[in-house]
Amino acid sequence: MKYQAQFDGAVLRPFVSKTDAAHARRVEEEVERQRVQRDARRTLDAEERRRVDPPDILTLRELIARPDPVVEWRIEGWQPAGGRVLLAAMAKTGKTTLMNALVRSLVDGQPFLGRHRVEPVAGTVAILDTEMSSMQIRRWLQEVRISSDDRMIVAPLRGHVDALNLLDRDIFAKWVSWLRSGSVTYLILDCLRPVLDALGLDEHRDAGRFLVAFDALLREASIAEGVVVHHMGHSGERSRGDSRLRDWPDVEWRMVRQGEDQASPRYIAAYGRDVNIPESRLAFDPATRQLTIGDGSRRDAVIRAALEDVIAALTHAYEERVDGQEWRMSLRNLEDVGKERGHARSAIRAAVSSGLRKQLIVVEKGAKRASYHRLPSQCASAPECATSAPEHSERDSAPVRHPPIGRGAEHTREHSGTSTR
Repeated sequence: MKYQAQFDGAVLRPFVSKTDAAHARRVEEEVERQRVQRDARRTLDAEERRRVDPPDILTLRELIARPDPVVEWRIEGWQPAGGRVLLAAMAKTGKTTLMNALVRSLVDGQPFLGRHRVEPVAGTVAILDTEMSSMQIRRWLQEVRISSDDRMIVAPLRGHVDALNLLDRDIFAKWVSWLRSGSVTYLILDCLRPVLDALGLDEHRDAGRFLVAFDALLREASIAEGVVVHHMGHSGERSRGDSRLRDWPDVEWRMVRQGEDQASPRYIAAYGRDVNIPESRLAFDPATRQLTIGDGSRRDAVIRAALEDVIAALTHAYEERVDGQEWRMSLRNLEDVGKERGHARSAIRAAVSSGLRKQLIVVEKGAKRASYHRLPSQCASAPECATSAPEHSERDSAPVRHPPIGRGAEHTREHSGTSTR
């Protein structure tokens, strides 16, 4: 810009040409035009945005002074009232079977897994199933024998999973309206991965976006509790993908198998806020498709199996003893026998410790301070061991093969000749 010197209190004032003035006007007009566009975008975004009520901000004294809810637990020991649950499960372990059993408990008031008290829901339970056909859903639920079947709603979404696009404002509003009209107070999504695939969301980065929308759905539809079912990764025993999946729930349930065999026993555990259910074995009744919870983890089962082989080895050594020769077995001898039968060294050591603790095995000192193991006199043979074992010893629940749980059942039935599902 040119300057023209004019003596006016020793101040130099700029000289503005007609060209500069025209440019300034165009700049001002463009600024005004972009202001209008910016305000228009803000108005449109506000229309699209769902209404957000500010949360209650309380002092600790005010929070404590509030009355406790009437129901502390929805499922005693497993799910606090108002809690979110993530079920992470291995493939074909019986996720849907577990969810069907959960629904029966929620609407009929039956103990969860045959043991844990349930506060029945006041409204209805809805399942959004993204994997099974409507006919299979119908058959499995019919076999569960839910008495209050008018208080359960099923939405088979296989082949129509994109209908659950909660990131779309109009679709979200339709789901809110549908859930409200059905008086749904408990919502189950079984399962998450097909939804992420249908919406083009990356399991490792975008799962949190959907979970935020799912939370908003629960809030807008006045649904107190919900469960999201998700697959475990192939290389571990935690839910796959975005770490947000571990942060989202109040409680995480984990369902696993003993091994790769589809018919191997199932186990379940639950951990979270005020929840600590150690890994416990599940039993499946194929006639009613019901699950019941027992005692003992996978590690307990490994130790039981190893202990059986340790006792068998000690029994055989006693029966084949030769006068004048040492027939008792050292720990290393037992470890060698265990290795031949597929047991890890740690499992044999744990089994021996368990046997000593349960008084199924005795240890004695030999020459050169060596330690030898044998069976006590009242337990000199395997049948006597079985009858003299303490009532709750680790031999009481020796592993047996159960019919598989879940969608792998039909495959196993074809090869086993059984009629279970």
